[in-house]
Amino acid sequence: MAEVEVLNISEGEVGFSDEIIKLGAEELLDCIQCAKCAAACPMVLAGFEFFNKRIIQSILIGQKEILLDDNSIWACQACNRCTEVCPRKVEPFAVVMAMRRSAIREFSLPTLAIEGLKSLYDVGHAVYFANAGENRKKVGLPEKPPTTANNPQALKELRILMNKSVLSSLGIIPMDAGLSDVTCCEV
Repeated sequence: MAEVEVLNISEGEVGFSDEIIKLGAEELLDCIQCAKCAAACPMVLAGFEFFNKRIIQSILIGQKEILLDDNSIWACQACNRCTEVCPRKVEPFAVVMAMRRSAIREFSLPTLAIEGLKSLYDVGHAVYFANAGENRKKVGLPEKPPTTANNPQALKELRILMNKSVLSSLGIIPMDAGLSDVTCCEV
């Protein structure tokens, strides 16, 4: 039988839900824990301990450190199924993204997230396979996808946006400081 962990909710961080609301989860307090988001979530099927419903529950009781110590918030694939099925319009995906913003502020990122951000900055994709070109050609696709990977202008604009974000000031990934003075309209 699995051991049950008992949480003392009086030890939760006061104001944590307010922080997450300010970071983009405006409808957080409307969650009624119905679990429709969990029923639609691929993270549940993959076996992650903290999926959208449990993330929301943990935020509401102030379990910041538990969430920061767990990599589940980085497993969200942004499919938005949770948002589509939420009867209260909580937007669980927005809650997960707000939790990621909180984690970034605390420098609580798993190595794969840092590598994904670096790849996003370098080539325009968080997950990019440099040698995929041959396989793409074999199935009749262009060698590079029609995204920032094949559009230098779009990649430059993405880099400008990343440079102007809080992420740049944290210094988690190396960014070209020369781009920070350029606005998107000048590109």
